[in-house]
Amino acid sequence: MRLRSTLTASAVLAAAVLVLAGNAAVAAPARHEAEASPAVCTGTIDSNHAGFSGSGFCNADNAVGAAAQFTVSASTAGTATLGVRFANGTTTARPADVLVNGVRATGANFAGTGAWTTWVTLTLTVPVNSGGNTIRFSPTTAGGLPNIDYLDVEVTGGAVGGNGQPTDQNIQYYGRWNRSNASWYAMGWAGGYLDARFTGSSIGVRQRNAIDLYYSIDGAPLQWRRNVSGNVTLATGLPGGSHTVRIGYRERAGSYTGDPVFGGLVLAGGAQTAPVGRPTNFVEFIGDSITVGQPNANRPFTAYPWLVAEALGAGHSQVAQGGACLVSQDCYGMMDWFRRSSGSATYDDWNFSTYQATAVVINLGTNDIGHGVSTAQFQQGYLVMLERVRQAYPDAQIFAMGVFRNRYVPETRNAVAARTAAGDSRVHFVDTAGWIDPAVDTTDNVHPTDAGHAKIAQRLRPILDQYI
Repeated sequence: MRLRSTLTASAVLAAAVLVLAGNAAVAAPARHEAEASPAVCTGTIDSNHAGFSGSGFCNADNAVGAAAQFTVSASTAGTATLGVRFANGTTTARPADVLVNGVRATGANFAGTGAWTTWVTLTLTVPVNSGGNTIRFSPTTAGGLPNIDYLDVEVTGGAVGGNGQPTDQNIQYYGRWNRSNASWYAMGWAGGYLDARFTGSSIGVRQRNAIDLYYSIDGAPLQWRRNVSGNVTLATGLPGGSHTVRIGYRERAGSYTGDPVFGGLVLAGGAQTAPVGRPTNFVEFIGDSITVGQPNANRPFTAYPWLVAEALGAGHSQVAQGGACLVSQDCYGMMDWFRRSSGSATYDDWNFSTYQATAVVINLGTNDIGHGVSTAQFQQGYLVMLERVRQAYPDAQIFAMGVFRNRYVPETRNAVAARTAAGDSRVHFVDTAGWIDPAVDTTDNVHPTDAGHAKIAQRLRPILDQYI
């Protein structure tokens, strides 16, 4: 019975080696008791709460690095469905990383079960190798794990290899991408990116026209390839096995007219893509140039939206435009443009069934004052914005930030209060007063520096962490 504070962990990349196969092999679920060797419990094996299977359960230590670990066997490489039976007698969820063969494959969020004698099963999917595998549940904070009874494992077959084209089902897209041209998927707004897993000793990307792109191989720090086009090599000489790649683009804005499109991965001969995990949580950030991260050179990944979501282990996007307002009054009014795939779309074309956000963070109001928007107009516009976001994302937690220049803050707060009074309990006002010092944390009393964005992220992350 370990008590802890809430933190949500979720999958970013399923990072175990896959052997690609075309035919599925199915085995009956195999049960692995937490108290029976070769399972390992970093803590104690207890039996003081009824309802468990076998002779006991794992009550892991309250420490980062504590774990319940199982050794399982798979007759073929592919995907394994895990059923982990647990009890959490608190009202606070207990998250953990799920490591397969020492590499994080996904996250598990162990919700409260109401009593320590109430046992439930959480179902997860992870990649496994042919033969022996270790599956380790490791808490993400010192609070620890729930009590874990057993792990059921069912291997459901080999992964289907892909060709790396934009339409490849193994590629995971984040943000708003226009997919009308199957040869070139176009990134809308800012901060869009894609994740993929691949085999082979090299990886590249096909670009249509010149663009600044950023990428990461196997989770390494993001780096840039500036003003590149055609077939762009990202890495060679990679070791055997499978690898991950993340690719994103600088947004088109102002005088920069780069071509932020994805034409597919350039794979080595005989190489294929493989399925890659997608986080449980997805956070969408709506805003203006501050949310984009302008004018900083390494945006979007030094901007507070990226920093916050990555720290939460969540997928993310930035539906944001330099100069944007809340109200459509001679300005990109995001109360309306939020419903579009990009800043160049000519009608409300975005299909919100493409993905559903777990959380939406709104940071608007810095620019409206320059377009003559009254306080009454702003408050009514914000209320409409909140209603439209709720319609788009029925289950999302919505966070309305007071802007850092202290404009329209009472109106923002009032709009949130109106939605709350109308019965929407998942809308929250975020008071940002004092988060940054314009004299030292901005470049021009408006736009945060990279250090300023880091300060914002430090304050915003724990707020979101309470709810997702």
